[in-house]
Amino acid sequence: MEKNSGSGGVQSLDRAFDLLELLCRSQNGMAIHQLSEITGLHKSTVHRLLAAMASRGYVRRDPENAVYRAGMRLCELSEYIQENLDVVARAREPMERLSRATGETVHLVAREGAEIVYVYKVESIHGAIRMVSRIGMRRPLYCTGVGKAILATRGDEEVLQCWEESERVPCTPYTITRKDAFLREIAQIRQQGYAMDNEENELGALRSGGHPGLARGCVLCPVHLGSGVPHDRRAGPQSDPRPVGDPERDLRLPGGRLE
Repeated sequence: MEKNSGSGGVQSLDRAFDLLELLCRSQNGMAIHQLSEITGLHKSTVHRLLAAMASRGYVRRDPENAVYRAGMRLCELSEYIQENLDVVARAREPMERLSRATGETVHLVAREGAEIVYVYKVESIHGAIRMVSRIGMRRPLYCTGVGKAILATRGDEEVLQCWEESERVPCTPYTITRKDAFLREIAQIRQQGYAMDNEENELGALRSGGHPGLARGCVLCPVHLGSGVPHDRRAGPQSDPRPVGDPERDLRLPGGRLE
């Protein structure tokens, strides 16, 4: 069944965005009949919208199998968006310094609802194993180090609301899926001043932490550290996960505020 457009929305634009989002999430691309089945749109409508987007580079068609994929124009625009984010411009230099000082990959994230979105990344030049994170990737707040760091600075009511809004699907055997355990984790983060992702989001060589800056009672753009070195979960942190330098000073925006 075709989806009704939102209040004041343009139906063709809504439909085009639905198709584009499906193609962006598809690893192998999709044919017109597949897109038609999923969206409920007539094949002729799907073809017309895809042709319009293809003419501007937003999608591309494989002539061998008639499969459509997201186009490189989206990558180009994402670069512009990233460059125009004020916080990215201001965070780039301190993130690079932090990466050099720690030898770790450093992430900058933004919160959207019950998720974080990676908006910038400085890859470690020392790590033998590359992290799977990428700009634009979304992850739940409740099972990532940086997400828990953000939640630790919020009130209990907001923390509970985020927990209820999350799907709480176990990403690994170590993902916290019980509310009482999650609330204990948040309490511990508030006490110790930093958060760790102890293989909750990804198995293997990933060990990440977020610094909530709890001494100041705020986190705005917390820094996310990741290690490419395999570890024993029972051994605890191999180093102090708190960042080098003063993130509040380095990431301050005009007007003295942090984001």
